[in-house]
Amino acid sequence: MVNPSKAVPPQGQLSFDWSAPAPEARNVPESDESVPEVAENASHVSLPASSDLVQILPWDFRTSFPEPLEDAIDAGRLQPEDATPENIKALHEEHAQHALVLLSDLDAISDARRRGVDPLTGKAPRTPKQREALELLFRDEPPRLQHAFHVLMDVYQEVFGPEATDAFRKAIRASNAGIEVISDEPPLVPPLQVSVRTGIFGIKENGDPVDPGPEEVQAITESVADQLIENTDDAARNSLLRKYAEDFGQIAADQLGRWADRKINAEVGRNFDYDPGHPWHYYPEGDGNEPMPVEEIPPAPAAGESFRATLPKNPVKRARMLRQLLSDQETQLAQDKQRYTELVERGANALSDYDRNIAHGGNDELAWASALALKYNHVRNGLGRIGWLRNQQPGN
Repeated sequence: MVNPSKAVPPQGQLSFDWSAPAPEARNVPESDESVPEVAENASHVSLPASSDLVQILPWDFRTSFPEPLEDAIDAGRLQPEDATPENIKALHEEHAQHALVLLSDLDAISDARRRGVDPLTGKAPRTPKQREALELLFRDEPPRLQHAFHVLMDVYQEVFGPEATDAFRKAIRASNAGIEVISDEPPLVPPLQVSVRTGIFGIKENGDPVDPGPEEVQAITESVADQLIENTDDAARNSLLRKYAEDFGQIAADQLGRWADRKINAEVGRNFDYDPGHPWHYYPEGDGNEPMPVEEIPPAPAAGESFRATLPKNPVKRARMLRQLLSDQETQLAQDKQRYTELVERGANALSDYDRNIAHGGNDELAWASALALKYNHVRNGLGRIGWLRNQQPGN
């Protein structure tokens, strides 16, 4: 197993083992039938956390969270003491970590299958027994992980409802792709008590300072946020944030300023220029380009170098393995070209349930763009590997 995910408890209980470390953000793949795949070169697909791409949701699941259903508390699915803001935040962090581990495991297995290596060792199997064991892992492990993800979302939905589950799934998907998630509303924090004591927010008739409640804090923050979004003058925006920092603290001001910047980027958009191996090369909110004809896809340089370390030194064994690898890669390339063509011709109708509902949270355009970019990379790397293997054949 690869980074085995923890056992899933019975539905209705939010009690998982969250000891596994959070995985590095990676892009969720499209799948051929039931087995998802990831690109050979993850840099063509994944996005850094600093990317201009932003997912706006009702909650960002870091500073804002949905309220649990009253029915879930009444039914004992969530204890009343667990419904406090601190515990709700901790629960979401744990749930997100588990979901990301499952998706990362799927990525690792799919990447290993694509390269024909054991995901534990990174080496190709050398014996029939090793090959058989690896095929069993490639067959059985992805469905198990997908089922675990479904169960995880089902348990979440029993406590927070379908709307929150849809948003949470999208947030997980974005996080796995390195896309920043922000809430539709600005982050709210209580004011600094020193500001309250000095009467920044007003003085009552009895002489006591005004301590603004949640509604007043929301109104103040939204007013500042609106001005930050509407005002393009840097000096004016910095002045607003300095005043906000005096009242709510520098961390709160930094969070609000970043939220406003990301909101502007998301709503205004900007011109992109992504490689054909990147989903946003095709995605309407990115470049929106048409797919390249499959026969025009160029080979990836040195894509076959990963085979070099696995080749035997014995000339006879080396030649035999080269022939087998070349045959396997040619078969795989034919399948990849067929799948790429199918995606071009059928669009989102060629996608699986996993692509639409787990990996991309119901966003068919993004699911199709991701699948197409992934398969482009598969074809490109396949062409490169085949070219390399042919050059290594005896006599060349």
